[in-house]
Amino acid sequence: MSKFITGKALETAIYDIIWDTKETLLIVSPFIKLDDYFKELFDKHENNPNIHLLIVFGKNENEVSRSMSEDDFDYFKKFLNVSIVYASNLHAKYYGNETKGIITSINLYDYSFKNNIEFGVYSEQGLLDRFKTSADVDAWNECKKIAETNEVVFIKRPVYQTKKFIVNLGKNYVKSDVIYDSTEQFYKNRRNRESSDKRLNDFPTTLELGSTVKARPKRIVEEEAPKKEVKKEYKRKNYHSNTGYCIRTGIEIPYNPYSPLSYDAWQVWVQFEDYDFPEQYCHRTGKRSYGKTSMRKPELSAW
Repeated sequence: MSKFITGKALETAIYDIIWDTKETLLIVSPFIKLDDYFKELFDKHENNPNIHLLIVFGKNENEVSRSMSEDDFDYFKKFLNVSIVYASNLHAKYYGNETKGIITSINLYDYSFKNNIEFGVYSEQGLLDRFKTSADVDAWNECKKIAETNEVVFIKRPVYQTKKFIVNLGKNYVKSDVIYDSTEQFYKNRRNRESSDKRLNDFPTTLELGSTVKARPKRIVEEEAPKKEVKKEYKRKNYHSNTGYCIRTGIEIPYNPYSPLSYDAWQVWVQFEDYDFPEQYCHRTGKRSYGKTSMRKPELSAW
């Protein structure tokens, strides 16, 4: 159920979203400035590697410190599982976790919370509500898409060690490693094409102790002489793209028929592991499948 909120109710709802997070805290805010109270809320998750803190901010491309200061950026770096993404044309604001979300006008900015007239639409949902169409599910998916398609500035991931010789006891958290950090170039406006091309899906969600982190390689296509146009039938048969679509949410993900779900959708699917559960989109084209796709059959036969 969604409801309109403003004033103290809006402030409290955002505070609760930050404080109550158990898995993913998604914050989309062009401007970020933290006071001591905000830091007390975030500090609850400082030593929890199971919570992914995903922050998207933007604006002020030539002076990004006006959007988020280096001090606040450095504050977020201490968390054990954090991704920070920059979107230069960002104006939207959203706060969400695995059960609550707010589409709102308010930035994560101490002045806005203390002085501005702001409002938003608040929603709560259960696990299965993520399968249904609603404003908050659409907002969550759109914000994840924004995070996945814009410039990564900082990535830190938890490192786990598999418990060998012990059945079904999972993994031990060992430490967290910074696997990407372009902060210095970013704040000194010295970004190059290589750094600005990095995207969230180029990096793993967790690390295995002793593993080597490699960013996903990009294909270099050499210039070729113009070729004669081939028949349309040939193009269709040989079509291939590095871009695919989540069969549950429809958002863009890397093309891989053996892994056709976004990370968030996969976290829900793995609890049931039903390979024939009807999904809603074609992994190859992104077209609505109306239940004709599944993990076993992620693509529509006639695309």
